[in-house]
Amino acid sequence: MLAVTGYAQSTNIGFSMGANFTNLVGRNRIADSDPRIGVCPGFHVEFPLAYLSYLEVSAIYSQQGVRIYSDEFPVKNYIREKTTITRYVDYVNIPVLWKQEFGDLYAKIGPYASLAMKAVSKKVSQTTYGRDSIVDYDSSTDTTEIGRTYNQSFINSLRQFDVGASMNVGFRTSLGRSNFDFFIEASYKIGFFSVEENPRTKADALRNQVFSVTAGFFIVNNRRSTTYRRR
Repeated sequence: MLAVTGYAQSTNIGFSMGANFTNLVGRNRIADSDPRIGVCPGFHVEFPLAYLSYLEVSAIYSQQGVRIYSDEFPVKNYIREKTTITRYVDYVNIPVLWKQEFGDLYAKIGPYASLAMKAVSKKVSQTTYGRDSIVDYDSSTDTTEIGRTYNQSFINSLRQFDVGASMNVGFRTSLGRSNFDFFIEASYKIGFFSVEENPRTKADALRNQVFSVTAGFFIVNNRRSTTYRRR
């Protein structure tokens, strides 16, 4: 009698939470800018393709954007104006990735599509004389036409969707004899389209760039091996 043992693969669902480090990149790189640090909760479904190979489809809420700084010195070093421009966009990302496991490690690659859900655009300026602040301006509290126009200019020009590529690596392990797998993952996403619908020039086109670190778990079916006996 011959005993053959195999491990059944199944469709599994998972959940994740992580942090985004995002920026806007292009030919005319934004100087003096800081990436936005946001969150990226996600829901995932993996479908078996072959041994240790899956198709993973996800829905991820992704906080993205950039904060831009500029300093001006109109009168020697006495009067100083510091300006901060915030351009934040929240997306729902739908990655469709090929996933290949290598023991406890895995890699994923594939395209994603994004839909813009929320956008924020504002300008904050502070003018100082020496150490004293003489003028503070925040466009988000400016109810005049100037403030409303500035806040809406980026939002009105925003492209409502994006398409890009995602590359991910991670570590995954089972939690004892339970039906749960824990994973930790790092990913890089780059958008193919300009964030703005109609940038002034090709050099002004800015695309989404996202680095993410996430952790989560999968609910795994058919973890136990199945044994077939043949005479």
